[in-house]
Amino acid sequence: MADLDTYLCFCIRAAMKKIDKNLSSRLQDYGISIPQSFILFCLKNENGITLKEIGNRTLIDSSSMTVLVDKLEKDNLVARQLDLQDRRAIRVFITEKGKKIAGEVSRIGNEFNSHLYDLLGEGNQKEFIHGIKNITNGLD
Repeated sequence: MADLDTYLCFCIRAAMKKIDKNLSSRLQDYGISIPQSFILFCLKNENGITLKEIGNRTLIDSSSMTVLVDKLEKDNLVARQLDLQDRRAIRVFITEKGKKIAGEVSRIGNEFNSHLYDLLGEGNQKEFIHGIKNITNGLD
């Protein structure tokens, strides 16, 4: 039987567990989880988008999205409003407090992203990204 580390899916999972643990610890002081940081990032770039749009961009399913936005709203980082054109849609707006946290979270994300690129090494970065995109696009 082959060792687990010969399976690409195991290696990717092991890397993601370490990435999650490391990034979560960096975000801990702000009381923000990784998925919540993705939501704030989306709203920082385009405020007032719908829950569905945020979910599509962040790859967060609708049941998880509700819980995550509830917590962000409770912490006064976002506010929800019914869409005036489509009452079934809910738009999410980042608050001033949320913008400040989003700025810090973006800075942390950029620093962490640079650290990951450094770990890949100069010659491996483009090939790695290309390979990951091939896997993502090739699996449904």
